[in-house]
Amino acid sequence: MKNNIYLIIIAALLLSACSKKNDMPSYPPPAKAVIKDSGTIPFKIAPLADNQVQVFLRIDQQPVPSKIILKQDTNTLQTATISKNNNYYSAVINYTFKPGVKYNFKVQAVATSDTIRQFSINNYTHQFVHAFSYKKLLDLKQSLGPKAADLSPSRNYLFITDDVNNVLYTKRLSLKTFAVDVISDKLPSTFVRAASDDELLIYGDKSTANVPQVTIDPGSDRVPLARYDINTQKSTFVDFVSYDYGRISRVVNNHVLVTNPIFEDKTVSLVNLSDLSKVKYSLDNFDFVRINEYSTNHILCANNLINTANGSISTPLNLDQNSGIIDIDNASGYAFVSSAKGTSANDLLTAFSIYKDGSLVYQSAYVHGNQTYFPVIANIKSDILTFYRCFDYNTQVQIDGYYTLNLKTKEIKLIQADSNSTLAVRSDYQFQDGSIISVRADGVYRIAPAN
Repeated sequence: MKNNIYLIIIAALLLSACSKKNDMPSYPPPAKAVIKDSGTIPFKIAPLADNQVQVFLRIDQQPVPSKIILKQDTNTLQTATISKNNNYYSAVINYTFKPGVKYNFKVQAVATSDTIRQFSINNYTHQFVHAFSYKKLLDLKQSLGPKAADLSPSRNYLFITDDVNNVLYTKRLSLKTFAVDVISDKLPSTFVRAASDDELLIYGDKSTANVPQVTIDPGSDRVPLARYDINTQKSTFVDFVSYDYGRISRVVNNHVLVTNPIFEDKTVSLVNLSDLSKVKYSLDNFDFVRINEYSTNHILCANNLINTANGSISTPLNLDQNSGIIDIDNASGYAFVSSAKGTSANDLLTAFSIYKDGSLVYQSAYVHGNQTYFPVIANIKSDILTFYRCFDYNTQVQIDGYYTLNLKTKEIKLIQADSNSTLAVRSDYQFQDGSIISVRADGVYRIAPAN
């Protein structure tokens, strides 16, 4: 009898459980997200090795990209997650690329809970070229740009100022031994001009010797330019210059071109550093904002060449007002010119051209967003120029790096893939042995032929 009661209870529980299971509502499986073709997307691309490439996407890209897929035709070859940096999104794809084969990328971004937007990067052919090897000679914490670095006239040293926690450290790098000396952490200047292996031009201060006594308006931009001896740590007066608006050339043939206080003196001076004699030019007919602050070969202003021997001004090239001479290479005679013009949509287009003996030998197209950096010192051999080129985000494959231009055949060829979206404008000094001293945002590098 007791066993029958247990059987009845067990049967009742089973019936109750079945009844509850049958009463539970059923849910349909979650819907699969729809992939929506959204066309092309602006990107930058950088081959890192024979089997590796990095794709950069803009930080303002919306919706936020999350995944990138490498494809050949319709075949999926590799998938990578897109990560965020402070300045960009990027992903590194590792794959054994085949020479001459065209690949495509699909960039996916989750737009809504049920929609994925898919963008295309088309017609990528992997080409990793590396003509150079790199060695970092000096680390920079916070670069102050090209104005805070200069090569000594002898080409033996590079002087550079680094901002470390708001303290300015001026250093001297030997280009023979690559030894680094810290010159000072107290120089009152954010720019550097090398007057010799042991002397700099800097802004003066109260310790500067031989400063003439003048009555200075509180609103004046007058500041002394001083010659600083790194051995004695003493500075002496050179001239009064404009602190807020002025330009200062590099030292060429022991001369420097400076802008005197704009609103008071209204002059530009060519100063002979040997005896501080000057040739003055009135601002009435001198466009001081176009003083070339980077050429180490010549003192230039716009399209004009300043003769350091007597201060005379000549015009070596017949250029329009939208073009300016970047430099003239003494060894080869080639002159580099940059040009700019606007469009009806207010876009700025830039181009460059190269002359020899007054005649045009190469003219690039006007483009938007592309930048060409000629070396501060060029090493042109057999009419082949090496220069750096970088590109803005675009929907076509363009690779940042070092290119050569054959000035006879007009062929431009990539020889070194070199792209890093965190680095700013660079200054390159090329030497006769084929090496390059490259000053970049994060440090100074020696770039030498790989073989």
